[in-house]
Amino acid sequence: MLDYGCAARPYRSLLPSGVEYVGADLDGNLEADVTIGEDGRLPCEDAEFDAVLSTQVLEHVDDPVAYLAECARVLKPGGTLMLSTHGLMYYHRDPEDYWRWTSSGLVRVVESANFSVTACHGVLGLAAASVQLFQDATQHRVPAPFRKLYFLVCQTFIRILDRRQSPQARIDNGLVIAVRARRNDQGA
Repeated sequence: MLDYGCAARPYRSLLPSGVEYVGADLDGNLEADVTIGEDGRLPCEDAEFDAVLSTQVLEHVDDPVAYLAECARVLKPGGTLMLSTHGLMYYHRDPEDYWRWTSSGLVRVVESANFSVTACHGVLGLAAASVQLFQDATQHRVPAPFRKLYFLVCQTFIRILDRRQSPQARIDNGLVIAVRARRNDQGA
């Protein structure tokens, strides 16, 4: 499995033993096994991986179409892409922040890169996402001794609101949009 944009490899420990994990990231990330080239290409063989994981990366790449084409190139035919990216979210550089996605737009761009989307999910519907964004925007104004309580109250309210959202409402207006897709057999 390739973790394309692995950062500090936060999902590595969640994989079952026996899964061969390769982390790829920008030059300078000492956690990465391979370095993404300046052109966005990976120093990996065509059809080398069974799965590509991409979490909160697509909004940071200059050319999402080229990034997804590279995902398709390194995946075996029928291989799986698991990708999440921002729907409703505040601006954050890492190193830059270019895009926000709707579920329809994300599915469209993924499918245009030689994938068939097999699932689409939203994380936090509109009401819950608005409280999450409010918490993120105001936390620095809460005195340090009260922050844990502030987070507890906000997160409890977020859970209550999100339980009242349908899966479709989360997909339509999610804080984060996630897709699972299969690389089409004809290749990249």
